[in-house]
Amino acid sequence: MITLYDLVLQDDRRPSPYCWRAKFALKHKGLSWRDEPVGFTEKQKIAFAQSQTVPVIHDGANVVKDSWAIARHLDGAYAEKPLFKSEMALSYAHFIAGWVDTAVQPSLFPIVVGDLYERVRPVDQPYFQESRGKRLGTTDFASFQATARDKGVTAFRAVLEPARRVLKEQPFLCGEHPAYPDYALAGAFLWARIGSPLTLLEADDPVHAWRERMLDLFDGMGRKAKTA
Repeated sequence: MITLYDLVLQDDRRPSPYCWRAKFALKHKGLSWRDEPVGFTEKQKIAFAQSQTVPVIHDGANVVKDSWAIARHLDGAYAEKPLFKSEMALSYAHFIAGWVDTAVQPSLFPIVVGDLYERVRPVDQPYFQESRGKRLGTTDFASFQATARDKGVTAFRAVLEPARRVLKEQPFLCGEHPAYPDYALAGAFLWARIGSPLTLLEADDPVHAWRERMLDLFDGMGRKAKTA
């Protein structure tokens, strides 16, 4: 049985966008796994992997850290239902994952950080304050978030334009069926959905319709996750 080490907040919320990429990849491959929750201050749980961050998987004798490396491992270890059907598909997935990492998630963070902090386990809040406070230059996350939302929601929607142009013409980023690029972007939306009640998308946005399809995927795995 594969073990997935997964970030946990209060009330067993599981927001990590990178862990969601791993969960979607596992489901895509038809694989089952056991969750091992890891709080921000429980890094000793993943020390065996020489990692400071999740996701980490323990798959038999294999220990793999980082969501991208996990996806590559799963395709190498389990031939059925490939995540990357060609060199071109692999390159496209790598590009989309990088876009989400460097554009989508950074535009999301300022407008949900206060809500996320409220849902961090009390034992982990000092760590979150120190680490995210250094990044933002303040530990007053509620005020920072309120200011960021003045223009931040509009800016976030603008960042999504490359995906929107594709999704106007097809149901998923990968065409008629979802694959790793869809999972990478869906992870960002689940991070926000689980951490914040903020409405991110207009109902008539093609990205909104795509997000609903992603929430319903794999028997509603994303939709069943505990939300803010």
